[in-house]
Amino acid sequence: MNKLDEFEAWVHELSPDIIGVTESWASSDVLDSELALRGYDLFRKDRPVARSGGGVLLYVKCSLNAVQSPPVSTFPEQVWCCFHDVNKAKYYVGVCYRTPSIDIFGSLNHNLICDMLNELQTTRKHFILKGDFNYRFLSWPPLHDDQSATNEALGLFHCLEDCFFTQHVECCT
Repeated sequence: MNKLDEFEAWVHELSPDIIGVTESWASSDVLDSELALRGYDLFRKDRPVARSGGGVLLYVKCSLNAVQSPPVSTFPEQVWCCFHDVNKAKYYVGVCYRTPSIDIFGSLNHNLICDMLNELQTTRKHFILKGDFNYRFLSWPPLHDDQSATNEALGLFHCLEDCFFTQHVECCT
């Protein structure tokens, strides 16, 4: 059984409404039909440079009638969609991947994540952002004496705090 078969079996068993995938490694050589899951709409963003790796996928149950909803932020590896609930409230779901390699997008990649978070705070009332930010902390929230946290990692933490966002995953995954 290959990895995609295992993934499909997991989806069939759990039947989640929304699935976010980071590091899809998909490229323009991979067709949407090769990534499709029955009963789900697929939204994808492949790595926009000629380097392998990265990329994100977002699967949303067809019954939610989601549509792609890209933000203004130019963070390179993110994809977003939105849908309405029965009361017509609009919800956004996104997935992003921040590569830890500075040689792919340069040192401004961290600033672009903060730009994206600030945009979310001002333009999107109800949202969930999933992803892999590749910042290292010994604990969450980071302790003031956490010597392992880089300035960028602490900057992300402060950006999240300034926007009054809540991180729900509080352990290493």
